[in-house]
Amino acid sequence: MSNFILEITDLNQQGQGVGRLDGQVVFVEGAIPGDAVRVDILSRARHYAVATVAELLRPSPDRVTPFCPVAERCGGCALQPMAYPAQLAHKRRHVVELLQRIGRLPEADALVRPVLGMAEPFAYRCKIQFPIRGTVDQPEIGFYARRSHDVVDSTTCAVGHPVGDRVRAVIRRYIQQFKVRPYDEATHSGSLRHLVVRVGHSTGQVMVMLVSRTNDLPGRDWLKAELTHAIATSVPGPACPAYPASLVPSGLAARSASGSDAVEYALTTLVLNLQPARTNVILGRQTETWYGPGWIEDRLLGLTFRISPLSFFQVNPRQTEVLYQLAIDRLALKPGETCLDLYCGTGTIALALARSVQDQLAASDTQAHDQPIRVTGVESVAPAIADARINAAQNGLEAVEFVVAEAETWLPDAVARGAIHPTAAVIDPPRRGCDDALLATLTQIQLERLVYVSCNPATLARDLERLSAAYSVVSVQPVDLFPWTDSVECVCLLVRREIKQ
Repeated sequence: MSNFILEITDLNQQGQGVGRLDGQVVFVEGAIPGDAVRVDILSRARHYAVATVAELLRPSPDRVTPFCPVAERCGGCALQPMAYPAQLAHKRRHVVELLQRIGRLPEADALVRPVLGMAEPFAYRCKIQFPIRGTVDQPEIGFYARRSHDVVDSTTCAVGHPVGDRVRAVIRRYIQQFKVRPYDEATHSGSLRHLVVRVGHSTGQVMVMLVSRTNDLPGRDWLKAELTHAIATSVPGPACPAYPASLVPSGLAARSASGSDAVEYALTTLVLNLQPARTNVILGRQTETWYGPGWIEDRLLGLTFRISPLSFFQVNPRQTEVLYQLAIDRLALKPGETCLDLYCGTGTIALALARSVQDQLAASDTQAHDQPIRVTGVESVAPAIADARINAAQNGLEAVEFVVAEAETWLPDAVARGAIHPTAAVIDPPRRGCDDALLATLTQIQLERLVYVSCNPATLARDLERLSAAYSVVSVQPVDLFPWTDSVECVCLLVRREIKQ
């Protein structure tokens, strides 16, 4: 290993520090902008090198002590050495740079607004996925190490909902008491692969899901009883005493009006998911309910949503309300318009839009049932659409319909058949972004407004470059759904070029 001194000037998309050595880019694990470090080069490629910090010579003014004892090894929170305000500033710069370089938007700096962060960036994850490894006597339940499938065992996580820590303590005892073998990835043997915990932030309902290679797990009654007791006696709270309050500025984002720290938590459902395949995909297709209805409910934006084991639902409810309200406000849907919600999941945005239309119809003394369907949600995961339809019924929303289909297949076909004539749309694709066929159709149909909700600014930038043939970007609002990580969400408003104000 060679020893060199570097000045760190940036972060890459994986949260690694970026420096230069003789003109070559060097990615340094654990370094942040402003650090001066002595590094050991681990590997070299043609255009870059990878290094590790051998000595911190001069810390960045933004460097802080990580609040998690396993932060240096755990792959969950790469930005813990960086003060939270500096993280938000970095994420905005990152979005601007990608929009300029990939999206070919030279005006990006004027379009991208300051990132909306959290006033209390702790205990926000209400869905937690713990990989399980180790042995019967010493199970490992934590998170993967950075760029590895080695599990970093731990007992607490300050960014996860505290109910998750209570649950994993029970699962640790369960493995030891009933001699349940953790999964061995190398030999594809053992049983328990993952523990998934979903918490209703506003309802207190808790889903515990065991992901197993086999379905012969013992001790169901014991497990239900222990989980029930542990969850009912937990006392969650968002604060992290180990982190200086002075480094978490107030007023970064309003707390959710529907959330409450006084919620009573209870085990609502316990399920087993079978994943017998030799794969990195966490969940299998078969789920067996051991206790409860097989789902939980939570509330967002005044609406109640059913969440099934395989359904997508944002993991940070407090910031999700900020994110989705931005999308609704940007879209500004009016009665008489038709709107698409592509990649709609359990229908959160579609239902909030439908309520907006329904409220406007009621205010204008027009009966909702006399109007045609105004919002169409499209999602490829059938259980999510089943939940969406139930969610529409239990919230009394009629101005909405849901379709089980791949958005990139359904939209071109529906347009070709003349089956739809939307005036507005919202798209919330996975990290890979939008399919070429979908982007081509979006440029062809006569949408007045398009809101793109993105969890990956790189693919957002790529897709905006393609959409620029028909649309102008009006604004980009980043939202920090995952503090202490390199991730950032964006709500982008586009309008047809010929109608731009």
